[in-house]
This record gives sequence, C-alpha cells and structure tokens, in this order.
Amino acid sequence: MNLIEAKLNETYIVESIDSKDDNAMKKLLSMGILPGTELKVLQKKPTIVFEVYHSRFAIDNSLGEKVYVTKNHPQG
Repeated sequence: MNLIEAKLNETYIVESIDSKDDNAMKKLLSMGILPGTELKVLQKKPTIVFEVYHSRFAIDNSLGEKVYVTKNHPQG
C-alpha cells in the first residue's frame, strides 16, 4: 500500500519509493525516507504528517502516493 492508504497512529516500514520522479526522490531522501525506515502516521488531512527518527514531516498526497509501506508488526 502507499502512504496515503495508511491508517492513523499506525507504524509502518517503508518498502520502496517510486523512483521515476527525481525531485520527489530527493525530497523523500532528505527526510530520511529509505526502504527499511520505520515511520508512524500522525495525520492524513489536509497533509500527511508522519514521524521518522523522532522528527515530524508533512507531505502532500502526490508525494505520499510514491512511498510504499507495509504494516510494522512488533516482535515479541
């Protein structure tokens, strides 16, 4: 699923990023969004707000569509 389909207050692992758009890739990489990165969705409207590495970022839906995530299942 992509980030715009993610549920609020859930933690996800980034699986991949749509690399067709160089500017989008640069923006996401500057936020620390890489495959394997854990993030938590805090808000979805009007923008997607998420937390990664104890920092919060906001992106629009067009950028959120380029980030593919999977639900993080804590072990233990």
